[in-house]
Amino acid sequence: MQVTALQKVVYGLTATAVTFFMAVTANAFLVYRLNEVKSWTLHTHQVIEELKDVRASLLELESDDRGFAISGNPVFVRSYQEQRFSVLSHLERIGELIMDNPVQIERLKKVRSFAQAKLQFIDAIYKMADHKKAMALIDSGSGRAYMEGFKSQVAEMTVTEEALLQSRNAALTDIQRTSWFATALLGAFSLVLLVWVFRVTKQAVAEEQKRVAVLQAEVEERKKVESDLLLTAQKLASSNTDLQQFAYVASHDLQEPLRAVAGFLTLIVSKNKDKFDPETDAWINHAVEGAQRMRTLINDLLSYARVESQGKALVPTDCNRALDQAKNNLSVLIDESQCLIDSDELPTVIGDEGQLAQLFQNLIGNAIKFQAEQKPHVVIRVMERHSEWTFSIMDNGIGFEEEHAKRIFVIFQRLHGRDEYKGTGIGLALCKKIVQRHGGRIWAQSEPGKGSTFYFTIPVVAGGPNEHAAQSSD
Repeated sequence: MQVTALQKVVYGLTATAVTFFMAVTANAFLVYRLNEVKSWTLHTHQVIEELKDVRASLLELESDDRGFAISGNPVFVRSYQEQRFSVLSHLERIGELIMDNPVQIERLKKVRSFAQAKLQFIDAIYKMADHKKAMALIDSGSGRAYMEGFKSQVAEMTVTEEALLQSRNAALTDIQRTSWFATALLGAFSLVLLVWVFRVTKQAVAEEQKRVAVLQAEVEERKKVESDLLLTAQKLASSNTDLQQFAYVASHDLQEPLRAVAGFLTLIVSKNKDKFDPETDAWINHAVEGAQRMRTLINDLLSYARVESQGKALVPTDCNRALDQAKNNLSVLIDESQCLIDSDELPTVIGDEGQLAQLFQNLIGNAIKFQAEQKPHVVIRVMERHSEWTFSIMDNGIGFEEEHAKRIFVIFQRLHGRDEYKGTGIGLALCKKIVQRHGGRIWAQSEPGKGSTFYFTIPVVAGGPNEHAAQSSD
């Protein structure tokens, strides 16, 4: 299937929209990860800063206790109280920050233990009244051991946090690079898509212009055709008027002299009976028969011409009544030939009852006319298929070659000589014209010596009264 330029535009815009949505989603995820890693990086910075601050506060406490032991100055007491509170506050803050790290929590317990021991040692110094004893306690080195243990654990915690900080900084850098790369890739892809959509849109516009031009040409052509059709309709109306005039002339002016010729010839024969020689009698008889055939031909032509011009309105019509009328018209012929007619229950159609009766009459009459040695048997069937009724009239007559199946519906076409079978060759042409007026088709199937089957169709009445619909299988 060929893809039009407009479809390509739609596909391109759809691809752009999908790509944009995917890019927005990816960027949103990258932004989320970036903010998350930034948050953890800041968190690690806070832990490291708190560790530095608690170490600095405890070192300042250690410096102040020596100053107090030497001088006994009360200023050191106030500083001691501030730094002691600072140490405890920093330890509490560190505990809150490392709640997600079990290893650091265990190290913090040791840091707190050494810090508590150091604070208790310093408390003891500030409670001593004798400064010499206080200096001796400081110089004993026990406080220094607490401080070294404290600094060792703080250093381990700091190393761990710095390693975390380094990995998180690396992750942050990777995410930033990925974001830049995705943005650049999206920009390049979007640019390519936009260029492609622009070109395809340009092609679509050009194709649309061509299509509009073709449509305009078609419109002009249709206007010309409509003008020609209007002229043809006018000519047909004129021809129809001429045909009606011809029908009038044929029904009156042409038949009158034929009747006169036939009448006078009959009078001549009756007045000069036994006076003419056999050859003259034969000539006169041929003349009378010719006049009669001419009259029959004119009447058949009039019937053919009046199918459209004098047909009645198409109304819901019971085909059973039309068939009964046809059989009534052929009653003498049916009785003489002892013809057996077998028929389905026929449906109601939109039609002209008189013309449908003529249709059945011609087809049944043909079956009787072209009978074989056995008594004629006509079978009429009907079935509904593809929104139309399909009628079949099958006989057991002489049949005909299949190659003549279309020719027999042409006006004046005969398969047999006039001496073999009477007729003007208009009967089946009249059937075709009636069927076409009813919106259907007619055709025939036959084989010499095996009878013939004539088919014709009539559209099903849409929502009409089809209570007589025939029940027939395929």
